Amino acid sequence: MGKYGGRVIHCCHDSEGPIEVVESHGVRSLHFGSSARQSAMALANPDHIELPYLRAMLVGLAFVPAPARILILGLGGGSLPRFLLQHYPDTVIEVVESRAAMVDVARDYFGLSDCAGLNIRIADGGEYLQQCLTEGQCRYDLILVDVFDDQGLAPMVMRHDFFAALASLVNVGGVSAVNLWSGHEESFRAVMRLLKLYFPNGAYSLPVMGRGNVVGIGLEATLGPPRSKVCLGQAQSLERRTGIEFSRLIQRLAPPLGR
Repeated sequence: MGKYGGRVIHCCHDSEGPIEVVESHGVRSLHFGSSARQSAMALANPDHIELPYLRAMLVGLAFVPAPARILILGLGGGSLPRFLLQHYPDTVIEVVESRAAMVDVARDYFGLSDCAGLNIRIADGGEYLQQCLTEGQCRYDLILVDVFDDQGLAPMVMRHDFFAALASLVNVGGVSAVNLWSGHEESFRAVMRLLKLYFPNGAYSLPVMGRGNVVGIGLEATLGPPRSKVCLGQAQSLERRTGIEFSRLIQRLAPPLGR
């Protein structure tokens, strides 16, 4: 069956809607009932992060060269945990995904493997953050948020308690990154306001070249400016090691967009 310009190789449904895997010109993509690609993997180079917005979400690694714990809200096809497991094998990576079917799809169609450093929880991301605050035990060096459905950005990301939890759960010297879609103007501006409110000394936006995605970046208060000599040096080192354009990503960090 053809769809979104390619061949559908898997389709299932849960209470939140369809989950579709489509192949086209050597690229396998994940869709949630629309043409928007939620994840993608080049079959000839599966270790490469295909989508530019996912590479942009990793810019926080230039500030945190040796993360001990990373939290990812939203599994998608598993591109982020696969990359992090490859390049940071000693890091504990926790993924929170609300749709149980996504775990099987990431494993069966996008090459996500089980390993000791990866913990996947089926839970609501916002509720998990509140649980972490209540228990007072979980803090993270890097928090990556990529939670969309077929309607757009998940509503929980537009709440004060969500951003308050992000700011509280990031370690000293840590970074939070939130994937946004600038075409959804109301939700985009709402999240930009929250980013500035809860990361007043370290709020940045990172527009993705040629795309509608903008990654909101929240730096913990003790971190220095993005274009410091130390940060640029770490970005260049990461770029050589991973092939991701960290130097250019750092240069494009700007004040939060919108009003």
